[in-house]
Amino acid sequence: MAVGGEPRRRGDSEQTARRVVEAAAAEFVERGYDGAVISDIARRAGVTPGAIYPRWPHKSDLMAAAVDHLLEQLLPAQRISNLGLAELPAPDLLAAWGANLLVADQVRDVLVQVFGSARNNTQVEERLQRFLNDQAAQLTGLVERAKEEGFVDAGHDTAALVLLVQSAGIGTHLLMSSGLSDQYVPSEANWVGLIVGIMGSVEPRTSQAE
Repeated sequence: MAVGGEPRRRGDSEQTARRVVEAAAAEFVERGYDGAVISDIARRAGVTPGAIYPRWPHKSDLMAAAVDHLLEQLLPAQRISNLGLAELPAPDLLAAWGANLLVADQVRDVLVQVFGSARNNTQVEERLQRFLNDQAAQLTGLVERAKEEGFVDAGHDTAALVLLVQSAGIGTHLLMSSGLSDQYVPSEANWVGLIVGIMGSVEPRTSQAE
């Protein structure tokens, strides 16, 4: 009986831990690192504060786990999977990614909090740096795939293209989340057209004689 019950207890424990981390992540998004309070996180997760401390003895431990949880959702592989884009060819994938950048997204909005908190918090700074490097690594794989599919000129430097994509994505997140006026936001068609035009291969021109 004990053998049969143990997996259930471990499962319940993991579910509770997941709820606590998700609640901490929500508090981080809404109030920032300094504004998050353990008692509010516990209430949000449906547990007592005493149930949190055995696993996360200090607030900094729990908030670090919350930041990890949030940033993991922003990695390209996870975002592509969540949006159902994994099977698209490179041009369609890039177009869908560009269009999605213009859509309000609470998950992406966390970047504003993370960048702000990283200035004064070593733990958050370390996690942001790791996220940026993991993001660049995954984008490198996508750029190489685009080259193999013939969408991107193989002569273009991969690191330069990755930095361009990464900068466009993060920059757009920060600007849109910070309240950029609608008058400065391009239409989806113009935005996607520009991104695809910059990234895509230039087809050879047909001569006048032809």
